[in-house]
Amino acid sequence: MNIATAPIGITVNTSATLVAVVTLSAALVFGLALMPRPSRATITWSVGFGIAMLATYVWVAANQFDSAPLRALSSGLIVCFEPLLWLGIRFYAGRRAFWPAAVAYIVIGPALLTVASTTDAYPVVFRIVFSAGAVFAGMSAWELFRLRVSARDVVLPLALVSSAFVVVAVFGVAAGIAGVGAAPGDQLRMLRDINGVGIMLTSQCAAITIVLLARGEALLRGGGRGGQDDRAALAGRLARARQHQDPAWSLLDIRLDDPADVQEAVGPAAFASIVQAFHEHVVDALPVVADVERAADGRALALLPGSDDEVRRYLRALLARVSTIEDSGPRAPLRVSASIGWVGARDADYDLEALTSAAAEASALAQTRGGDRWERAVVPVR
Repeated sequence: MNIATAPIGITVNTSATLVAVVTLSAALVFGLALMPRPSRATITWSVGFGIAMLATYVWVAANQFDSAPLRALSSGLIVCFEPLLWLGIRFYAGRRAFWPAAVAYIVIGPALLTVASTTDAYPVVFRIVFSAGAVFAGMSAWELFRLRVSARDVVLPLALVSSAFVVVAVFGVAAGIAGVGAAPGDQLRMLRDINGVGIMLTSQCAAITIVLLARGEALLRGGGRGGQDDRAALAGRLARARQHQDPAWSLLDIRLDDPADVQEAVGPAAFASIVQAFHEHVVDALPVVADVERAADGRALALLPGSDDEVRRYLRALLARVSTIEDSGPRAPLRVSASIGWVGARDADYDLEALTSAAAEASALAQTRGGDRWERAVVPVR
C-alpha cells in the first residue's frame, strides 16, 4: 500500500466509531436544527454534515477495497466540511456569504486529491488542500467570535476546535517545509490521523453549537422570556416610571420594511435568516437596560431610557445596523431597511396600550415616507 495515499492509521473498530459519531451528529443537526428552524444557515450546515457523513462511508469502503483513489476522495470530502461551516455562520449572522469560494473548494479539493492519489505529488497536494481547509476553519472561528450572542459559551465548542485545526495545519506545513521529524510519508500519515480524529471532534462540537444557535439563541437573547413575559416586563417598567414621573423613557416600534416583498424576492428560508438577523441587530443597537419584545417576525417593541439626543443616537445606530443585512444569491444583493415609530412615555401618560398604538402609527408613517427612517409620534392631549 502506498503510504502517501493511506487515509489514516485506523482500525475497523475506529472506522465504525467514526461513522457512528458523524452520523449521530448529522442526525442531531437534521432533526433539531434543520427541521424545526429551516433557513439558509441550517440548510448549509446540514449539507456540510451530509457530505461529512458520506465521507466516512467512502472511507470505510476504501479500506474494504484497498482503493487509493477512494481514500483520497474521502479525505477531500472530510475537509469540505469546513467551508460549509463558515458559509453557514455567515448566513446566520446576516452577512454576505462568499459562496463561490466555498463551492470552488468543495469541487476542486476532492478532485485534486483523487487525481493525485496514485502519483508522487500527492503529499504536496494533500498539504495544500488541508491548509486551504484550515483557512476556512480560521474564518469560521473569527466569525463565531464576532457573533453578537448573549451567551458566549454557545459558540466556544466550535470556535475552539476550528482554531485548533488552524494550529495543527500551521505546524504540519512548517514541519513539511523544514523536513523535521519523521519521513514525509509518516508526516502525511500523521496529518491524516489528525484529520480523522478532527472530523469526529468537529462534528460533535459543531452539532452542539449549531443546535444551540438554531433553537436556543432566541431564548438566550430575550433572557428566556416568552411573549407574555416580555409584555409584562414593559408594563412593569412603565408603572415604575409613572410612579416617579420619570420623563426619560421612550417606546420604539421597529419594523422591517416591505417584509412581504423581501420574502417573495429571497424565498422563505433566506427570509427567516434575514428576520433572525434583524432581531439580533435590534438587541445589539439598543442599550443593555432596554426591554425588547419580539412582537412579530419583522417587528419589535423596545422600551428604553435616555434623553431625546440619546434616543436619536440609538435610532441612527439601529438603522445603520439593519442596513448591513444583505442577501446574496443568484440575484443582485438585496438591501434591507427598517422603519421606527418613536413616542415618549410621558406623552401617553405611561399607558402601554396608548404608547403601542402611537408608536405603531408613527412607524407606519415612516414606511409610507420611504422607510429607512424614524418618525416621532404626536399624541393628542387628553
